[in-house]
Amino acid sequence: MTATGDTAPAGGGADRPARPFALAAVLVASFMNQLGVTAANVAVPAIQQEFGSGAAEMQWVLAGYTLPFALLLVTGGRLGDLAGRRRVFLAGVTGFTLASALAGLADGAGVLIAARVAQGIAAALMGPQVLAVIQVMVPAVRRGAAMGAYSAVIGLSTVGGPVLGGLLVQADLFGWGWRAIFLLNLPLGAAVWVMGAAAVAESHGPTGRRLDLAGAVLAATALLLLIHPLMYGADHGWPPWTWGALAAAVPALLLFLLVERRRERAGQAPLVPLGLFRSRAFTAGLLVNLITAALVGGFFLVFVVVLQNGLGFSPARTGLTVAPWALGTAIASMAAIGLARRYGRPVLVGGALLTTAGMGALTAVVHAAGTSVTSGQIVPALLAIGVGMGLVGAPILNVTLAAGPAADAGAAAAVFTTFKQAGGAVGVALIGTLFFTLLGPADAAGPQRHVEAVVWTLTADVGVCLLVVLLLFLLPRSAGGEDAASPRPAAPEPRPALRGRPTT
Repeated sequence: MTATGDTAPAGGGADRPARPFALAAVLVASFMNQLGVTAANVAVPAIQQEFGSGAAEMQWVLAGYTLPFALLLVTGGRLGDLAGRRRVFLAGVTGFTLASALAGLADGAGVLIAARVAQGIAAALMGPQVLAVIQVMVPAVRRGAAMGAYSAVIGLSTVGGPVLGGLLVQADLFGWGWRAIFLLNLPLGAAVWVMGAAAVAESHGPTGRRLDLAGAVLAATALLLLIHPLMYGADHGWPPWTWGALAAAVPALLLFLLVERRRERAGQAPLVPLGLFRSRAFTAGLLVNLITAALVGGFFLVFVVVLQNGLGFSPARTGLTVAPWALGTAIASMAAIGLARRYGRPVLVGGALLTTAGMGALTAVVHAAGTSVTSGQIVPALLAIGVGMGLVGAPILNVTLAAGPAADAGAAAAVFTTFKQAGGAVGVALIGTLFFTLLGPADAAGPQRHVEAVVWTLTADVGVCLLVVLLLFLLPRSAGGEDAASPRPAAPEPRPALRGRPTT
């Protein structure tokens, strides 16, 4: 008899009628998480006007959510493995809902910033459990569809979040104005909690382990030193502190890896199991995830600026113009994992090539039409990019998480999501810096200058797309097949077995 590496879901997890409600709970939670990142952006002008706040306070309205969310994702994922994914998920939902209420009722910028920080912390608890619950509760034969649905929700909320946020602010429901963006989370959060409490079965990793507090502090420190200057360095003209923070991130990361390695050798549970990175599929999947997130983050920052500031599109027209990207991603995601299971890696490579072709076509159209470009001219290219992204994003998520042991599902999901958040920051920093450098002084940049700058930036994006194509060849040819659908069993303990549920 040996100690199992991961406790199987209890009766509720095998109860087929409960499973759709469990999936619905985690998918709506994912929507709430992503909406916290995207929808709030469009409310900043209205918030600033009501509170009479400065730019620095408004920056923290956004950073108050994104920074703790990114910094604590790995810790939140590991807490789920150790304390129970259902328990941590429900705690995150509760905290997120209460913090949303505080944000919606805030009477000043200080209270709103505090509420946003609380939202970010709760999201870091809730977010990693979503993918872990899907990996543990959903049978392998149905996991592809669940992952496709997850990718579709993320795609829709990423691009559709600003549109929904703008509509809520403009509609001024019940006189709430921008507060409706946060108050919307109250009924959603209540529904998620009820469904999660009733349908999500408890699961966790090996019992008898404790959270790696030293690793949690070092991981958060290293991520802060990396992500904060990337997110805000360009806005401040890249002062010396940004370069100092980026340089300090390297030894902080090395120290974190050293501490994690020592914990593994001592038979203790590290915050991030380094064995995950011994899998070529896991590592390659993380890199693809990081680069595609960078591409999406940088592209939308630049393209929205060009459409509105350069070409004079209204916010509503801008949202409708870029919506086909989200729709293409959502539709393709639903079918992508099934296709990858049948045909393997060529589906992902085909998706990346379609994204590359779409980005190239968009570049050519904008270059040819110049300042007279219309929504109708660029929508087909955006749709192709979205479909290509969907064919890559959903299978790479499935393949990456399936490459790790089930006992570390929470940690693996958190690492994947952290790479996504870091990738978004990297994309905004690098692609945004390239564009604004080419654009020159904003007050002197007319429509033609915006077009010229975005054409060169889109050309660089084509190169990034080609890099994704090359990375996909590091995956096994059967990526997305049946062997990738089931997570690996937990690796044997390096020390005498810990106490856990015995199996025969």
